[in-house]
Amino acid sequence: MKSVLVFATVLIVLFSSSCGFKLKGHYYLPESLQTLYLTSTKKFSPLAKQVKIRLSQNKVVLLPKFNVKNAELKILPEQFQRRTLSLFPNGQVAEYELIYQVEFEVRLPNKPAQHFSFELTREFQDDPNNALGKERERELILSELRVLASDRIMSQLNGIK
Repeated sequence: MKSVLVFATVLIVLFSSSCGFKLKGHYYLPESLQTLYLTSTKKFSPLAKQVKIRLSQNKVVLLPKFNVKNAELKILPEQFQRRTLSLFPNGQVAEYELIYQVEFEVRLPNKPAQHFSFELTREFQDDPNNALGKERERELILSELRVLASDRIMSQLNGIK
């Protein structure tokens, strides 16, 4: 009975590793990005802070200052927009879409900068009678979008050669 359990465990491990399964949040960055300098155009960018956390979790060495021999990841200004999706009968906004735009550049030694951009969206229902609660909900959604954006950045870094 014990050998059947061991055999089943081995099979599960083989199947999960052969199909490309990996734990969420773990990325295998190329050798050229294992040591890099992270910078942002905004001094205290929340997105840059989140990306820094993701890089540290993936054991990337972050340099304290720029060095031409290493890669540079530059987080460009993030942008939030909203688009009206529906209105209440009185003309107030009932629902809108939050649009989070992210841009970043990667500079590898002796290569031109590579520019990346993407958008993430979320729908948000507004309630003018509960403005304080809805503001807190909006802040939580924006925080979640930053986490998703940092994961997307890590995923895109994973594909750089």
